[in-house]
Amino acid sequence: MSDWITIIGLEVHAEMLTETKMFSACPVVDSVTAAPNSAVDPLSLGMPGTLPVINQQAMDMGMMVGLALNCEIPPFNQFARKNYFYPDLPKGYQVSQYELPLCRHGQVEIELEDGSTKVIRVRRVHMEEDTGKLTHVNGGSLVDFNRAGVPLLEIVSEPDIRSSAEAEAYARKLRAILQYLGVNHGDMSKGVL
Repeated sequence: MSDWITIIGLEVHAEMLTETKMFSACPVVDSVTAAPNSAVDPLSLGMPGTLPVINQQAMDMGMMVGLALNCEIPPFNQFARKNYFYPDLPKGYQVSQYELPLCRHGQVEIELEDGSTKVIRVRRVHMEEDTGKLTHVNGGSLVDFNRAGVPLLEIVSEPDIRSSAEAEAYARKLRAILQYLGVNHGDMSKGVL
C-alpha cells in the first residue's frame, strides 16, 4: 500500500448567523429548538410571484471570511439556480454561486501536531441558500422548512491535504476563523458547520 498517496480536498458548509434568510426578510431561527415550520415565508416555500432581495449582511459576512482566508474578491459575483428534486427543496432548485463566486484563490495556514505549519489553498468561497430539514419518524418523513433559505457559506479547498490530521487541523482552523468573525457559532451538534 505504500504506492498510495492520500489526497484530500474539503468542501465545508457553514450556516451564517444572519438575522434574516438569504433572499427574504423572513427571520432565521434555531432549526433545532424552534417549532417546525414557524419561520417560513412565500419565498422560501417557492410560491409563485415572489421576488428575491439579497441579504446584505450575508454578503458582508462572506467577504469578511474571504479576506480572513486571503482570498481575491472579484468585482462581480453571480447567483444561479441549481436544479434538483428532493422533498426538502420546495422550489425544485437551490440558489447558489458557481461560475462567479464571492471569493476565490485564497489560502489558510494550518498548524500540525509536530508544530510545523502548512498552507492549504482555498479554491473558492461562495454563498448559497440552505434547504429544509427532513425528520424520519414511524416509517415516514416530516419536512421542516425553517432552514429553507438560510444563508450558507461554502468554503472549497484545493486538494492540498495529505492526511486525516491535516484535514482536522484545516477544519479546526476554519471553525476558529468563522467563530472569531461572528459568522458561525461552530456548534457542530446542531449541524451548522
